[in-house]
Amino acid sequence: MCFTVAIHASREEIEKRFDASFEEPETFVPGYYFSAFTFPRLPVITGKDNHLIRMYNWGLIPSWVKDESYAQGIRTKTFNAKSETLMEKPSFRNAVRTNRCLVISKGFFEWQQRENKKIPYYIGLEDDQLFGFAGLCDTWVNPQSGEMNYTFSIITTAANPLLAVIHNTKQRMPVILPLEKEQNWIDPGVPLDKALELLVPYNHERMKAWTISKLVSTPGAVKNVPGLIEPFDYGNAS
Repeated sequence: MCFTVAIHASREEIEKRFDASFEEPETFVPGYYFSAFTFPRLPVITGKDNHLIRMYNWGLIPSWVKDESYAQGIRTKTFNAKSETLMEKPSFRNAVRTNRCLVISKGFFEWQQRENKKIPYYIGLEDDQLFGFAGLCDTWVNPQSGEMNYTFSIITTAANPLLAVIHNTKQRMPVILPLEKEQNWIDPGVPLDKALELLVPYNHERMKAWTISKLVSTPGAVKNVPGLIEPFDYGNAS
């Protein structure tokens, strides 16, 4: 599962890393905490123009949705897409063929079950670099207002050894694409079977994680602060 991410990087850092430019630079604001449940707008790169970074809302609305009420309901169920069942789900099977994307991030959060407590972790790459989640995107036109809605979902897979210990209940993780595989994922010319082969756990030896305070889990707290991802030692207590 992946419902919270961090993108504490400047626009310039992102553009340099992905060799792409923001379509609307003023719309991107870095942050330490983005929750899927607030449907945030996050930076995405699609195969239609891999040198352009667009802002899409988290929570995919398939293009075939007929009305606004259904759109609002389905988007809460599409924050993540399981790699193993993409071709079985109406919400994802068209998008995986034609609308694959990169969702730009710098880290994400998961919780470890310790007896009856949940301990939060911050997880990123060993070198603190930006990376791309494998994602799906779609465009839905509101038939009442004519408004264009650009939305995405993050694909998940089985946990690698690091995430299996952290996310020890469901043992899932988001698909992080190695830099050299990013373009293969979003390129619409890559055959579907070859693209699906990329949806594997990221090398755990190239990742790092640490426990953080329960600020990240505190309702109503201000979470978009550097202290959110600072290490916190629980010792033997939870």
